[in-house]
Amino acid sequence: MAVPNVADSEVSILKIARERTGAGYDSNFTITPPIYMSDISRVSGGDSSGSGRSYPAVNTLNPIANRPDGENPLRTGEFSEYNQNVARAAFQYIFNSSSSSNACGFGIPSGDAYYHTDSNNLVPDGTGIYYAYTTATGFNPVSAGYYSIYSNDNFPVRQDKWMYVNSSGLITQIGDC
Repeated sequence: MAVPNVADSEVSILKIARERTGAGYDSNFTITPPIYMSDISRVSGGDSSGSGRSYPAVNTLNPIANRPDGENPLRTGEFSEYNQNVARAAFQYIFNSSSSSNACGFGIPSGDAYYHTDSNNLVPDGTGIYYAYTTATGFNPVSAGYYSIYSNDNFPVRQDKWMYVNSSGLITQIGDC
């Protein structure tokens, strides 16, 4: 299980450390103390602050709002809904139900992240094999239509690509904007 939404629940540094190992937030995985916030928040991973274990790199497939940035101040809130084992690529988008040219028109991306199952590429590498979903782990497909693809950063970068997603969430077309 991922870290819960910090607005809905209390979070535990020990449980965040368990999630950062990939064992799961609610697991009973043993973490050797001490646990330093600087080590569990470090984007590149490691234990250079002296934690009792080394942590893997932060999984950047999580939306930027749900992962630590490694910068001070370090806060547990940066881990809200963080999932070390997420296997979907997050993307921001401009959506249009009827045309790729409208989706690719000038605009500001939604600010929300959607996810597709090609975890190795921001723009899916192929059609008819990848799906797009509204969450990192669920199976609710995005709305059918055209999506202009943007990176999922503080300052989303347009990829000059669009994809068409059908009503079951299957990505059936990819093109240039």
